[in-house]
Amino acid sequence: MYTYRLRTFKYLAPSGKLFILQFDSLSRTGGKKAPVSEFPGQNQGAVQDLGNTTPTFPVECYITGNNYDIFADSFWEALHETGPGKLFHPRWGNLNVLPIPGSQSEDYVNGAGRAVFSITFIRTNETQFVYPKSSIDFASKVSADVNDAASSITEGVPTGITDLATLAGTKASILNTLNKVKDGMDTITDLTDDVRADINQSIADITNQIDEFVQAPADLMEAMLKLYRLPGTVDINVESKVDGYSVIYDNLITGYQDTTTKYGQDFGLIAVANINSIAIAAAESSTAGDIPTRDSAGDIIDGLNNLYDNIKDSIQDLEDAGDFATGYNMLQAVEVALSASITGLIDQALNLPAERKQILDREVDPITFYYELFGNIDDLDSWMEYNKFTDNEIMLIPRGREVRWFVS
Repeated sequence: MYTYRLRTFKYLAPSGKLFILQFDSLSRTGGKKAPVSEFPGQNQGAVQDLGNTTPTFPVECYITGNNYDIFADSFWEALHETGPGKLFHPRWGNLNVLPIPGSQSEDYVNGAGRAVFSITFIRTNETQFVYPKSSIDFASKVSADVNDAASSITEGVPTGITDLATLAGTKASILNTLNKVKDGMDTITDLTDDVRADINQSIADITNQIDEFVQAPADLMEAMLKLYRLPGTVDINVESKVDGYSVIYDNLITGYQDTTTKYGQDFGLIAVANINSIAIAAAESSTAGDIPTRDSAGDIIDGLNNLYDNIKDSIQDLEDAGDFATGYNMLQAVEVALSASITGLIDQALNLPAERKQILDREVDPITFYYELFGNIDDLDSWMEYNKFTDNEIMLIPRGREVRWFVS
Protein backbone atom coordinates (compact mmCIF):
# COMPACT_ATOMS: atom_id res chain seq x y z
CA MET A 1 0.00 0.00 0.00
CA TYR A 2 1.50 3.32 -1.07
CA THR A 3 0.50 5.09 2.18
CA TYR A 4 2.87 2.85 4.10
CA ARG A 5 5.74 4.16 2.01
CA LEU A 6 5.00 7.83 2.74
CA ARG A 7 7.48 9.26 5.23
CA THR A 8 7.30 12.10 7.73
CA PHE A 9 7.86 15.48 6.07
CA LYS A 10 10.86 17.11 7.80
CA TYR A 11 13.18 20.05 7.17
CA LEU A 12 16.63 20.37 8.77
CA ALA A 13 17.85 23.98 8.76
CA PRO A 14 21.56 24.91 8.35
CA SER A 15 21.62 25.72 12.08
CA GLY A 16 20.58 22.15 12.89
CA LYS A 17 16.98 22.93 13.88
CA LEU A 18 14.54 20.23 12.76
CA PHE A 19 10.91 20.93 11.84
CA ILE A 20 8.07 18.44 11.33
CA LEU A 21 5.64 19.60 8.63
CA GLN A 22 2.20 18.53 7.48
CA PHE A 23 0.93 18.52 3.92
CA ASP A 24 -2.06 17.71 1.73
CA SER A 25 -0.39 17.40 -1.67
CA LEU A 26 3.10 17.17 -3.17
CA SER A 27 4.66 18.14 -6.49
CA ARG A 28 8.00 18.44 -8.20
CA THR A 29 9.24 20.17 -11.34
CA GLY A 30 12.02 19.33 -13.75
CA GLY A 31 12.59 18.71 -17.41
CA LYS A 32 15.10 19.19 -20.18
CA LYS A 33 17.08 22.21 -21.23
CA ALA A 34 16.23 21.89 -24.92
CA PRO A 35 16.49 25.13 -26.94
CA VAL A 36 14.99 25.00 -30.42
CA SER A 37 16.66 26.85 -33.30
CA GLU A 38 14.26 27.60 -36.20
CA PHE A 39 15.67 28.07 -39.72
CA PRO A 40 14.10 29.94 -42.66
CA GLY A 41 12.38 27.73 -45.22
CA GLN A 42 12.53 24.59 -43.10
CA ASN A 43 9.66 22.88 -41.31
CA GLN A 44 11.83 21.29 -38.62
CA GLY A 45 14.14 23.22 -36.35
CA ALA A 46 17.24 21.95 -34.52
CA VAL A 47 16.73 20.80 -30.95
CA GLN A 48 19.69 20.68 -28.55
CA ASP A 49 19.79 18.52 -25.43
CA LEU A 50 21.67 20.64 -22.87
CA GLY A 51 20.92 18.42 -19.89
CA ASN A 52 18.25 18.56 -17.24
CA THR A 53 16.91 21.57 -15.41
CA THR A 54 17.41 21.87 -11.66
CA PRO A 55 14.61 19.99 -9.85
CA THR A 56 12.34 21.97 -7.54
CA PHE A 57 9.83 20.79 -4.96
CA PRO A 58 7.06 23.39 -4.48
CA VAL A 59 4.77 22.65 -1.57
CA GLU A 60 2.08 24.17 0.58
CA CYS A 61 2.73 22.81 4.06
CA TYR A 62 1.53 23.75 7.51
CA ILE A 63 2.18 23.63 11.24
CA THR A 64 -0.69 23.13 13.69
CA GLY A 65 -1.27 22.83 17.44
CA ASN A 66 -1.77 24.93 20.55
CA ASN A 67 1.68 26.46 20.21
CA TYR A 68 1.72 26.56 16.42
CA ASP A 69 2.60 30.26 16.37
CA ILE A 70 5.87 29.72 18.24
CA PHE A 71 6.99 26.87 15.97
CA ALA A 72 5.76 28.68 12.85
CA ASP A 73 7.80 31.80 13.61
CA SER A 74 10.89 29.68 14.30
CA PHE A 75 10.37 27.83 11.02
CA TRP A 76 10.00 31.10 9.12
CA GLU A 77 13.34 32.29 10.51
CA ALA A 78 14.95 28.95 9.65
CA LEU A 79 13.84 29.31 6.02
CA HIS A 80 15.90 32.50 5.83
CA GLU A 81 19.16 31.07 7.22
CA THR A 82 22.23 31.24 4.99
CA GLY A 83 23.15 28.08 3.12
CA PRO A 84 21.36 24.90 2.08
CA GLY A 85 19.25 22.78 4.40
CA LYS A 86 18.15 19.19 4.18
CA LEU A 87 14.67 18.15 3.13
CA PHE A 88 13.35 14.75 4.18
CA HIS A 89 10.72 14.47 1.50
CA PRO A 90 7.78 12.11 2.05
CA ARG A 91 8.06 10.77 -1.49
CA TRP A 92 11.37 11.62 -3.14
CA GLY A 93 14.12 10.97 -0.62
CA ASN A 94 16.51 13.08 1.42
CA LEU A 95 17.65 16.14 -0.51
CA ASN A 96 20.04 19.04 -0.03
CA VAL A 97 17.89 22.07 -0.81
CA LEU A 98 17.80 25.84 -0.80
CA PRO A 99 14.35 26.93 0.42
CA ILE A 100 12.64 29.88 -1.24
CA PRO A 101 9.83 30.92 1.11
CA GLY A 102 6.88 32.49 -0.65
CA SER A 103 4.35 33.27 2.05
CA GLN A 104 3.05 32.44 5.53
CA SER A 105 -0.67 32.75 6.11
CA GLU A 106 -2.94 32.17 9.13
CA ASP A 107 -6.75 32.08 9.34
CA TYR A 108 -8.47 32.90 12.65
CA VAL A 109 -12.00 31.85 11.61
CA ASN A 110 -11.82 28.70 9.46
CA GLY A 111 -8.73 26.61 10.14
CA ALA A 112 -7.65 28.48 13.25
CA GLY A 113 -4.52 27.25 14.95
CA ARG A 114 -2.68 26.64 11.72
CA ALA A 115 0.16 28.41 9.88
CA VAL A 116 0.31 27.65 6.16
CA PHE A 117 3.56 28.11 4.23
CA SER A 118 4.09 28.31 0.48
CA ILE A 119 7.68 27.23 -0.23
CA THR A 120 9.76 26.18 -3.21
CA PHE A 121 12.64 23.87 -2.28
CA ILE A 122 15.38 23.90 -4.92
CA ARG A 123 17.69 20.89 -4.96
CA THR A 124 21.29 21.96 -4.61
CA ASN A 125 24.75 20.72 -3.80
CA GLU A 126 26.17 22.26 -0.65
CA THR A 127 29.73 22.08 -2.00
CA GLN A 128 29.05 25.08 -4.21
CA PHE A 129 28.56 27.15 -1.05
CA VAL A 130 31.74 26.05 0.68
CA TYR A 131 34.30 24.92 -1.92
CA PRO A 132 37.50 26.91 -1.40
CA LYS A 133 38.74 28.88 -4.38
CA SER A 134 42.44 28.87 -3.42
CA SER A 135 44.80 27.02 -1.16
CA ILE A 136 47.12 29.60 0.36
CA ASP A 137 49.30 27.91 3.02
CA PHE A 138 47.86 24.52 2.22
CA ALA A 139 48.78 22.61 5.39
CA SER A 140 47.63 25.38 7.75
CA LYS A 141 44.36 25.80 5.85
CA VAL A 142 43.55 22.10 5.99
CA SER A 143 44.56 21.75 9.65
CA ALA A 144 42.39 24.71 10.64
CA ASP A 145 39.41 23.29 8.73
CA VAL A 146 39.97 19.86 10.27
CA ASN A 147 40.01 21.43 13.75
CA ASP A 148 36.71 23.19 13.01
CA ALA A 149 35.21 19.95 11.73
CA ALA A 150 36.43 18.08 14.82
CA SER A 151 34.61 20.57 17.03
CA SER A 152 31.40 20.17 15.00
CA ILE A 153 31.68 16.39 15.19
CA THR A 154 32.05 16.47 18.97
CA GLU A 155 29.05 18.79 19.28
CA GLY A 156 26.97 16.50 17.03
CA VAL A 157 26.83 13.46 19.32
CA PRO A 158 24.17 12.97 22.02
CA THR A 159 24.78 14.69 25.36
CA GLY A 160 24.20 11.37 27.09
CA ILE A 161 22.69 7.91 26.69
CA THR A 162 20.12 6.78 29.24
CA ASP A 163 18.87 3.52 27.72
CA LEU A 164 20.81 0.64 29.27
CA ALA A 165 20.63 -1.56 26.18
CA THR A 166 21.98 1.26 24.02
CA LEU A 167 24.78 1.88 26.52
CA ALA A 168 25.77 -1.78 26.38
CA GLY A 169 25.55 -1.87 22.58
CA THR A 170 27.60 1.31 22.25
CA LYS A 171 30.29 -0.05 24.58
CA ALA A 172 30.58 -3.27 22.59
CA SER A 173 30.67 -1.39 19.28
CA ILE A 174 33.38 1.07 20.40
CA LEU A 175 35.58 -1.76 21.70
CA ASN A 176 35.18 -3.45 18.32
CA THR A 177 35.92 -0.10 16.63
CA LEU A 178 39.21 0.18 18.50
CA ASN A 179 40.32 -3.23 17.24
CA LYS A 180 39.33 -2.37 13.67
CA VAL A 181 41.12 0.99 13.87
CA LYS A 182 44.32 -0.72 15.00
CA ASP A 183 44.03 -3.27 12.18
CA GLY A 184 43.55 -0.48 9.64
CA MET A 185 46.47 1.57 10.94
CA ASP A 186 48.69 -1.51 10.80
CA THR A 187 48.27 -1.41 7.01
CA ILE A 188 49.92 2.03 6.87
CA THR A 189 53.52 1.41 5.87
CA ASP A 190 56.55 3.08 7.47
CA LEU A 191 54.84 4.19 10.70
CA THR A 192 57.57 4.76 13.26
CA ASP A 193 57.74 2.78 16.49
CA ASP A 194 56.92 5.96 18.40
CA VAL A 195 53.72 6.55 16.42
CA ARG A 196 52.66 2.91 16.80
CA ALA A 197 53.29 3.19 20.53
CA ASP A 198 51.13 6.34 20.68
CA ILE A 199 48.34 4.53 18.78
CA ASN A 200 48.47 1.54 21.12
CA GLN A 201 48.50 3.80 24.18
CA SER A 202 45.53 5.80 22.93
CA ILE A 203 43.56 2.60 22.29
CA ALA A 204 44.47 1.31 25.76
CA ASP A 205 43.39 4.61 27.39
CA ILE A 206 39.96 4.53 25.70
CA THR A 207 39.52 0.84 26.52
CA ASN A 208 40.34 1.38 30.19
CA GLN A 209 37.83 4.24 30.46
CA ILE A 210 35.15 2.81 28.19
CA ASP A 211 32.41 2.73 30.86
CA GLU A 212 32.87 6.44 31.55
CA PHE A 213 33.21 7.33 27.87
CA VAL A 214 29.96 5.71 26.71
CA GLN A 215 28.08 7.80 29.26
CA ALA A 216 29.76 10.98 27.96
CA PRO A 217 29.69 10.72 24.13
CA ALA A 218 31.35 14.10 23.57
CA ASP A 219 34.37 13.02 25.65
CA LEU A 220 34.40 9.73 23.75
CA MET A 221 34.52 11.52 20.41
CA GLU A 222 37.35 13.78 21.52
CA ALA A 223 39.36 10.69 22.43
CA MET A 224 38.47 8.92 19.18
CA LEU A 225 39.37 11.99 17.12
CA LYS A 226 42.77 12.11 18.81
CA LEU A 227 43.29 8.46 17.89
CA TYR A 228 42.16 8.84 14.27
CA ARG A 229 44.41 11.84 13.73
CA LEU A 230 47.62 10.33 15.12
CA PRO A 231 49.06 9.22 11.73
CA GLY A 232 47.77 12.33 9.94
CA THR A 233 50.79 14.63 10.25
CA VAL A 234 53.44 11.89 10.20
CA ASP A 235 55.93 12.46 7.39
CA ILE A 236 55.38 9.20 5.45
CA ASN A 237 53.78 8.22 2.15
CA VAL A 238 50.42 10.02 1.90
CA GLU A 239 48.76 7.44 -0.33
CA SER A 240 49.50 4.72 2.23
CA LYS A 241 47.81 6.80 4.93
CA VAL A 242 44.69 7.46 2.85
CA ASP A 243 44.47 3.76 1.98
CA GLY A 244 44.72 2.93 5.68
CA TYR A 245 41.78 5.18 6.53
CA SER A 246 39.76 3.55 3.75
CA VAL A 247 40.47 0.14 5.31
CA ILE A 248 39.26 1.42 8.70
CA TYR A 249 36.03 2.70 7.16
CA ASP A 250 35.43 -0.55 5.28
CA ASN A 251 35.99 -2.55 8.46
CA LEU A 252 33.53 -0.50 10.50
CA ILE A 253 30.57 0.44 8.34
CA THR A 254 28.61 -2.83 8.20
CA GLY A 255 28.67 -3.20 11.96
CA TYR A 256 27.64 0.42 12.40
CA GLN A 257 24.60 0.02 10.17
CA ASP A 258 23.46 -3.13 11.96
CA THR A 259 23.94 -1.56 15.40
CA THR A 260 22.12 1.63 14.40
CA THR A 261 19.17 -0.44 13.19
CA LYS A 262 19.10 -2.14 16.59
CA TYR A 263 19.58 0.85 18.90
CA GLY A 264 18.41 3.86 16.91
CA GLN A 265 19.29 7.54 16.97
CA ASP A 266 21.74 7.78 19.88
CA PHE A 267 24.08 5.17 18.50
CA GLY A 268 23.47 6.37 14.93
CA LEU A 269 24.78 9.84 15.77
CA ILE A 270 27.91 8.31 17.33
CA ALA A 271 28.40 6.13 14.24
CA VAL A 272 28.08 9.15 11.92
CA ALA A 273 30.56 11.06 14.09
CA ASN A 274 33.06 8.21 13.82
CA ILE A 275 32.96 7.88 10.04
CA ASN A 276 33.14 11.67 9.65
CA SER A 277 36.19 11.57 11.94
CA ILE A 278 37.79 9.09 9.55
CA ALA A 279 37.07 11.48 6.66
CA ILE A 280 38.74 14.50 8.26
CA ALA A 281 41.70 12.47 9.51
CA ALA A 282 42.24 11.25 5.93
CA ALA A 283 42.04 14.86 4.73
CA GLU A 284 44.63 15.94 7.30
CA SER A 285 46.95 13.12 6.21
CA SER A 286 47.49 14.98 2.92
CA THR A 287 49.34 17.80 4.70
CA ALA A 288 52.51 15.86 5.53
CA GLY A 289 54.35 13.08 3.77
CA ASP A 290 55.71 11.91 0.47
CA ILE A 291 53.83 12.53 -2.80
CA PRO A 292 56.45 11.66 -5.42
CA THR A 293 54.59 12.32 -8.70
CA ARG A 294 51.54 13.89 -10.27
CA ASP A 295 50.16 10.40 -10.76
CA SER A 296 50.53 9.78 -7.03
CA ALA A 297 48.68 13.02 -6.25
CA GLY A 298 45.90 11.96 -8.63
CA ASP A 299 45.62 8.58 -6.92
CA ILE A 300 45.40 10.28 -3.51
CA ILE A 301 42.68 12.64 -4.74
CA ASP A 302 40.75 9.68 -6.15
CA GLY A 303 41.18 7.86 -2.85
CA LEU A 304 39.86 10.79 -0.82
CA ASN A 305 36.94 11.33 -3.18
CA ASN A 306 35.96 7.66 -3.15
CA LEU A 307 36.26 7.44 0.64
CA TYR A 308 34.14 10.53 1.18
CA ASP A 309 31.53 9.52 -1.39
CA ASN A 310 31.16 6.20 0.42
CA ILE A 311 30.93 7.95 3.78
CA LYS A 312 28.19 10.29 2.52
CA ASP A 313 26.21 7.32 1.23
CA SER A 314 26.67 5.58 4.57
CA ILE A 315 25.44 8.63 6.49
CA GLN A 316 22.23 8.42 4.48
CA ASP A 317 21.93 4.71 5.28
CA LEU A 318 22.57 5.31 8.99
CA GLU A 319 19.97 8.10 9.09
CA ASP A 320 17.42 5.81 7.51
CA ALA A 321 18.32 2.95 9.84
CA GLY A 322 18.04 5.08 12.99
CA ASP A 323 15.35 7.55 11.83
CA PHE A 324 17.39 10.65 12.66
CA ALA A 325 19.01 13.60 10.91
CA THR A 326 22.67 14.60 11.04
CA GLY A 327 23.23 18.27 11.87
CA TYR A 328 24.07 20.44 8.86
CA ASN A 329 26.95 22.18 10.66
CA MET A 330 28.83 18.90 11.00
CA LEU A 331 28.25 17.92 7.38
CA GLN A 332 29.31 21.35 6.14
CA ALA A 333 32.47 21.45 8.27
CA VAL A 334 33.58 18.00 7.09
CA GLU A 335 32.88 18.97 3.46
CA VAL A 336 35.03 22.10 3.87
CA ALA A 337 37.94 20.08 5.28
CA LEU A 338 37.83 17.53 2.44
CA SER A 339 37.49 20.26 -0.19
CA ALA A 340 40.49 22.15 1.22
CA SER A 341 42.59 18.98 1.15
CA ILE A 342 41.68 18.11 -2.43
CA THR A 343 42.19 21.68 -3.64
CA GLY A 344 45.64 21.77 -2.05
CA LEU A 345 46.56 18.44 -3.60
CA ILE A 346 45.55 19.69 -7.04
CA ASP A 347 47.74 22.77 -6.60
CA GLN A 348 50.64 20.65 -5.39
CA ALA A 349 50.30 18.24 -8.30
CA LEU A 350 51.06 21.02 -10.78
CA ASN A 351 54.56 21.33 -9.28
CA LEU A 352 55.28 17.60 -9.07
CA PRO A 353 57.17 15.59 -11.68
CA ALA A 354 55.19 13.30 -13.93
CA GLU A 355 56.10 9.65 -14.14
CA ARG A 356 56.93 8.13 -17.50
CA LYS A 357 57.02 4.41 -18.35
CA GLN A 358 58.46 2.45 -21.22
CA ILE A 359 58.61 -1.26 -22.01
CA LEU A 360 61.97 -1.86 -23.60
CA ASP A 361 62.03 -3.29 -27.13
CA ARG A 362 65.77 -4.10 -26.87
CA GLU A 363 68.43 -5.08 -24.39
CA VAL A 364 70.39 -2.10 -23.09
CA ASP A 365 72.73 -1.38 -20.21
CA PRO A 366 71.42 1.09 -17.54
CA ILE A 367 74.08 3.72 -18.10
CA THR A 368 73.39 3.96 -21.83
CA PHE A 369 69.62 4.11 -21.38
CA TYR A 370 69.83 6.73 -18.61
CA TYR A 371 72.15 8.91 -20.67
CA GLU A 372 69.77 8.68 -23.63
CA LEU A 373 67.00 10.01 -21.39
CA PHE A 374 68.79 12.81 -19.54
CA GLY A 375 72.10 13.52 -21.27
CA ASN A 376 74.00 12.88 -18.02
CA ILE A 377 74.36 10.21 -15.34
CA ASP A 378 74.06 12.49 -12.29
CA ASP A 379 71.25 10.55 -10.55
CA LEU A 380 71.86 7.15 -12.07
CA ASP A 381 72.02 5.33 -8.71
CA SER A 382 68.68 6.78 -7.50
CA TRP A 383 67.03 5.88 -10.80
CA MET A 384 68.28 2.29 -10.63
CA GLU A 385 67.07 1.98 -7.03
CA TYR A 386 63.65 3.40 -8.02
CA ASN A 387 63.30 0.76 -10.74
CA LYS A 388 64.51 -2.00 -8.36
CA PHE A 389 67.00 -3.45 -10.82
CA THR A 390 68.39 -6.72 -9.48
CA ASP A 391 70.91 -9.41 -10.46
CA ASN A 392 71.79 -9.29 -14.17
CA GLU A 393 69.57 -6.20 -14.71
CA ILE A 394 72.27 -4.14 -13.04
CA MET A 395 74.51 -4.90 -16.02
CA LEU A 396 71.95 -5.35 -18.82
CA ILE A 397 68.24 -4.45 -18.75
CA PRO A 398 66.37 -7.18 -20.68
CA ARG A 399 63.95 -6.64 -23.54
CA GLY A 400 60.34 -6.42 -22.29
CA ARG A 401 61.32 -4.87 -18.91
CA GLU A 402 59.19 -1.86 -17.83
CA VAL A 403 61.39 1.12 -16.96
CA ARG A 404 60.14 4.23 -15.13
CA TRP A 405 61.46 7.75 -14.69
CA PHE A 406 60.31 11.25 -13.76
CA VAL A 407 60.00 14.36 -15.91
CA SER A 408 59.25 17.86 -14.64
